[in-house]
Amino acid sequence: MEIGSQLDSRARRRGAADAAVPLSVCLLLVGATVTWRAKVYYEGGVDTVLVLKALLTVLALAVAWQAYRRCREPRPLGARTMWFLAAFLAVSTFGAWSTGEVEASAVLSVRALLLALTVVLLIRAFPSDVVLKSLLTATGTFGVLAAITGFGSYASGERLQGTMPPLNPNEIAVLCALPAVGLGWLALTHRSQGIHGALMAGLLAVIWATGSRTVLFALLVALFVMALQSRRLGPVIACTLVFVFFAFVYVATATSVLTGYFARGGDENVATLNSRTIAWSAALSFPETEWVRWMGAGLATKLVPVQGQYWDQQLLDSSWISALVQAGLIGALILLLWALCTCWASLRVPAPTRMLYSALVVFLLIRSVLESGLVDSTPSFVTFFLVSMLADRRTSRVDVSGVRTVPSVPRRSASPRFAGSVGP
Repeated sequence: MEIGSQLDSRARRRGAADAAVPLSVCLLLVGATVTWRAKVYYEGGVDTVLVLKALLTVLALAVAWQAYRRCREPRPLGARTMWFLAAFLAVSTFGAWSTGEVEASAVLSVRALLLALTVVLLIRAFPSDVVLKSLLTATGTFGVLAAITGFGSYASGERLQGTMPPLNPNEIAVLCALPAVGLGWLALTHRSQGIHGALMAGLLAVIWATGSRTVLFALLVALFVMALQSRRLGPVIACTLVFVFFAFVYVATATSVLTGYFARGGDENVATLNSRTIAWSAALSFPETEWVRWMGAGLATKLVPVQGQYWDQQLLDSSWISALVQAGLIGALILLLWALCTCWASLRVPAPTRMLYSALVVFLLIRSVLESGLVDSTPSFVTFFLVSMLADRRTSRVDVSGVRTVPSVPRRSASPRFAGSVGP
């Protein structure tokens, strides 16, 4: 009995250590991809922020590589997602080369590849649920940190925006919405605990304080998609859903809360829509050569010139318009095929994992229509790439068959009885 308890204790400690590795890597990845300087876009050269972010990325890659080397049974992966990413980045970089401004775009392409490679190593070394949980925890950590440090902006009557890191309201909302999807999945699959409900309430409060209508709408749709796939709702979840439904109906019909929220800004909404229309029109007329039209101008192109306005440039605020400008018609087609394949693959994953994957894909794709960052060095890209890799049939088949990996146990000391026992 004493020997068995000692072995169980060692297994638990080993499991905690194994969970700490992917969490550490994901914290480094999110820290390297969130905004460090507001409204500053990389245009080439070397500066302090670029070097620090590069160091974080390389450190995350090194830790993931060590975990992969120590893994007894690396998981086989499907190559579809990597081919889509490589093709998109190659087209974008070649388009930038045709304009004579390839340096900045090449740096951003290499950075995206390093992020992708780190994610690949994590997937090969750890169970998919551990990796995904680590990433959602990391995004939520940075979102809450930005919300806490920027609470003064909300207290002064403005939208909640971060101070450290200096994230805008939409970025905070995305970082908090991703773990909110995961918490919703835990509730619908009867795996949630009391602390999860408190966390969900806190994340929803932060999202509401940011005033991000796109993120809130995308989150509600994602939760609805999961609820539709739920085969059995527990009494607590069912009562909660009924209460939320009637509360929503009351708030929508008897109060002006929702009207005030979605009509936030008054006349500024018209100005925002007008700016988006101008930006999209400028993006469609942006190509000056056939090379740029078909292959884009590179990932470093974040602004497009506008004419007939009192401003000269407009920021790209849609991932699809950005793809059209940065990678041309070919790149936009590649991204479209990538998104469709990911949607299809997420629906073919066995339940209940299918609920989570499909909800995350729906959330990210809805957000991508009005916000950029789906294929860039952002937390949204890291999440999209991870889900796309995990949803691949060859990758997901491993978890279904029960094959597990234990990265931190050397081959010579592995015990057959406990091999592969580390789980979420």
